[in-house]
Amino acid sequence: MTGKRSCRLCHLSPDLPEDVRASAERLYSLMEEKERAGEDLIRQRLDVCASCSRKAGDTCLSCGCYVLMRAMSKSGRCPLRHWT
Repeated sequence: MTGKRSCRLCHLSPDLPEDVRASAERLYSLMEEKERAGEDLIRQRLDVCASCSRKAGDTCLSCGCYVLMRAMSKSGRCPLRHWT
C-alpha cells in the first residue's frame, strides 16, 4: 500500500497546525487503549467546544489546551464542566 497514513482523529479538527496534529496523533498512539476516548465521544466533546465562547480556534481559553488533545482522553474534562 502506498501513500501516507493520516491520523483518524485529525479529521475531527482539520485546522490544527501540522506540528500539533503530529503531536495529537503520537499522544493518541501512546495512550493505553483503555484510556483512549472513542471517536464518537471525541466528536461529541468537540461539538460542545465548537459552540463555547471560551474556544478560540482550536484552543480553550479557560485552560490553554488544544481541545482535541483534552478530548482524546477518557479522563479528559472540560474546565467549565460542559462535558466530562
